[in-house]
Amino acid sequence: MSSLRLPDSNNGLSVNAKLMIAFVGGILFSSIFHIGFSSSKSEDLGPTKGIVTRLADTPVRPTSHIDDLGRPITKQQLLEPFVVPNFVGYSVATFKPGQNMMPVHEHESLHEFFYVLEGTGIIQVNGVDHKVSPGTFLHMAPHEPHGIWIPKDNKGDMKMAVCGVVVGEKK
Repeated sequence: MSSLRLPDSNNGLSVNAKLMIAFVGGILFSSIFHIGFSSSKSEDLGPTKGIVTRLADTPVRPTSHIDDLGRPITKQQLLEPFVVPNFVGYSVATFKPGQNMMPVHEHESLHEFFYVLEGTGIIQVNGVDHKVSPGTFLHMAPHEPHGIWIPKDNKGDMKMAVCGVVVGEKK
């Protein structure tokens, strides 16, 4: 069964993938704003207006993650980091065949979320390799070792929606 594609998809994302980007983003935004409204009034609640944007209109730029061959993983940043307090932004990352985000690493205070939109790859979590494909959702808790790589023989790119929330006391 193939996915329905929009005529003006420009990035080749299926309707299901686009809906999942909006769905996961909505859940995370709702969670963050709920936490913000239930906390102290002196805290920064973030912007007073949201945004409406399209992935097709969002430029591709390199991430800080560089693979073993010196090639950056790229992303389309839909929401910049920390525009919303504690939220590290929302982007669609693209991994080319042979790219990786290794060695395995962990974050001290970041809950990181991934949703595979297109392609396949391998994500290692706590020493276990997981083959991922469209529809796979992953949540990495703080201190959970993880890494990502795309086999060289993959026929195409892997695209993932990526976002996260920083937790804990501010220092």
